[in-house]
Amino acid sequence: MPKIPRRDFLKAAPVAAGAIAAARATIRADAGGQANASIQGRVPRISDAAYSPIADYPIRPKPYFEVTIRDRFWKRRIDTNAEVTIPFEVQKLTETPRGLNGNVLEAAILSLKTHPNPQLQSIVDARLAQLNQETWKGNSGFEVAATYYSTTRKTDLLSKATAAAERLYGEFVAHDPPFSGGERDAINCVQLYRATHDKKHLDLAKHYLDIRGLDNSVNRSRHNQSYKPVLQQSEAVGHAVNGTSLMVSLVDVGVLTGLSAYVDAARRMWTDIVERKMYITGGVGSTGNEGFGEPYSLPNISAYAETCAVLMFVTLNHRLFMATGDAKYIDVLERGIYNNAVAGVSTTGNRFFYVNRLASAGDGRDVRWARASLECCPPNLVRFLASMPGFIYTQDPNDAVYVNLYVSSATSFQFGGQRLALSIESDMPWGGTSRLSVSAAEPVRGTIKLRIPGWARNRPVPGSLYAYVERSDRAVAIEVNGRNVGAVPDDMGYVSLDREWRDGDVVRVDLPVETRRVVADRRVTQDRRRAAVERGAIVYCLEWPDVEGGRALDLRIDPALPLKPAVDAKLDGGVTVVRAEATSLTNPSAAAKPVSLVPYYLWANRGVGEMTLWVSTAGYEIGDVGPAGGFIFYENPNAASDGWRYLEAAPFDQSAGARWGCFRRAIPGARGTAVGTGRQNTTDILRACTERGVAADVCANLEVNGVRGWFLPSRDETALMYRNLKAAGIADFRDGGVADNFSYWTSSQQTADMANHIDFADDGRQHYDDKDFPRRVRAIRQI
Repeated sequence: MPKIPRRDFLKAAPVAAGAIAAARATIRADAGGQANASIQGRVPRISDAAYSPIADYPIRPKPYFEVTIRDRFWKRRIDTNAEVTIPFEVQKLTETPRGLNGNVLEAAILSLKTHPNPQLQSIVDARLAQLNQETWKGNSGFEVAATYYSTTRKTDLLSKATAAAERLYGEFVAHDPPFSGGERDAINCVQLYRATHDKKHLDLAKHYLDIRGLDNSVNRSRHNQSYKPVLQQSEAVGHAVNGTSLMVSLVDVGVLTGLSAYVDAARRMWTDIVERKMYITGGVGSTGNEGFGEPYSLPNISAYAETCAVLMFVTLNHRLFMATGDAKYIDVLERGIYNNAVAGVSTTGNRFFYVNRLASAGDGRDVRWARASLECCPPNLVRFLASMPGFIYTQDPNDAVYVNLYVSSATSFQFGGQRLALSIESDMPWGGTSRLSVSAAEPVRGTIKLRIPGWARNRPVPGSLYAYVERSDRAVAIEVNGRNVGAVPDDMGYVSLDREWRDGDVVRVDLPVETRRVVADRRVTQDRRRAAVERGAIVYCLEWPDVEGGRALDLRIDPALPLKPAVDAKLDGGVTVVRAEATSLTNPSAAAKPVSLVPYYLWANRGVGEMTLWVSTAGYEIGDVGPAGGFIFYENPNAASDGWRYLEAAPFDQSAGARWGCFRRAIPGARGTAVGTGRQNTTDILRACTERGVAADVCANLEVNGVRGWFLPSRDETALMYRNLKAAGIADFRDGGVADNFSYWTSSQQTADMANHIDFADDGRQHYDDKDFPRRVRAIRQI
């Protein structure tokens, strides 16, 4: 059986769709397969659960190639994607042994439908001819085959895919080998099913889920979401791209088989993300292993928020909308595409981000790159941008048209066999006014459903993870041909206009796009005493070019002072920025200086420097997460004269057993014990001791999230770290519950043989011991 490529990110087909509430009655509660087999203690067999397959999602998006984009935000990005990014990605792949394949090949096929390019077409045609001569193994080509069929109606690749699927099916029937199960494998098979409507292909997709996480599964782990059967899972855990891919496949299989347990499992995991694990940018995945972290743990300067992860999360939200008709999923989708997703590619279209941090020390980690040893994000970005217009409109089985995104565009629909054309001219995302113009040869009876975004209803996201500081009293206003109509959304977040539409009818929608502060749930410790700024769907940040001295991480914006929107005509062709005044965190007596906040998606397009999305609204308090991602544990009352205001402890130990160094040698200096002497002590030690790897050397060479300037704390500084962090239960010092002898070196020398250390397990007992004895090390820095 095929292995799962680690980062072979898969998406929804460009014509992805879903079932609405009216169709939910067709989704049966009997999960079959995995759930029944688990109860009976047996391994599920392929196609052993009875179900009646559904052809496709009843609510279907308008195909991307039937939507003409005029929007100044999206059109430029889609055009750049077609003219720059896709050819660049194609070039990179043609230089490799594998050649043009996967997501980039699919993106090229998608883009050629709307952006003809003879040179690119010849490369794609040559590659397709090669694929037609190969014997396909596994399911990795199914999506390309389905996309090629949906855009051209040609069946040659589809024939290759169905032959490969037949072989896979036969292998499962004959041998049913243990397998880790693959959410991407399931998505591949679903996409093939949606093109062929062959139940065997849906059986394959379902079986890939049913054998995942069983006792006999291989490679079981939380990281790949196989630690238990998928229908029993409720948390978003492990690798974020894999996890969101699993959720997409669960929704696909649940809707298309009518077995509700699969959709229910995906919803539980979605709720866990949105209520406890999602960044304000719509990004997901907070840890360095590309995965979901603990609830409410959303670090900024060490955030991961992989571009691939948000793109799959966008796909998940689109699918869930199709399965329910609930606008809350579009709220999350919109936040993701306008912020995290487009931040992943430069405005020039040829530089990328894999990781999308919410703060940067400007150390060079956040330089956009053109090539990487492992590239999964650019191929997924090009595919997303090529098919982005497919997110704007949908239509349900009753012919009601949903306007989900207010993007300047044009398309047409059939209402009971009658054609009705819609054209939108919108100020979004910078302004809230949109005009929908109707064209029809004859009167058409039908319903147009207008989404009222959560941010226009004082709700930035579903749930309470984020909230607006200021409540907006501006109401949504809707007019039809100049007459006000009701603008109160239904429980699903839409205003339905059901009427006889005539040629020349105009609908005007006014949404309250206002500059607003957002705060996070108090359990998100990294965002305490900080606020984010957003206008409508756009989240803002402070970046070094717009800050005097470039020190964006050192700024505080008084929450009582106004935030003023203004147009910057030179930035990205003209965008709305936010003007404010900011003071220094470390020098609060200094006069406030003017600053501009820019859209987050534009950061790192003007060079490398400091950036922060969550801006301080007050000084740090003990226990707060500091600018380097460590912990503030002391505020200096003599900051004005000493030149520093806070002490920040590193977020982790630098060593579990380093020597102090210079054993049996009294070095000059390093005798300071008071707060404020650790830096000089460290300098003294480094000057006298040439030994590498000793405690002071480890600290001095430390870099945390791009931040340097660390040192070994003095005796009193270490004692404060114990009292204000360890004893207060704020930071994890990982002592494992031992009673004593969990000691940290200080930089305070006692004698030629000995230096001070403090036992964090024994109530902070202070002692001194031989310098050559290995002890723990935790660095600090002054800010």
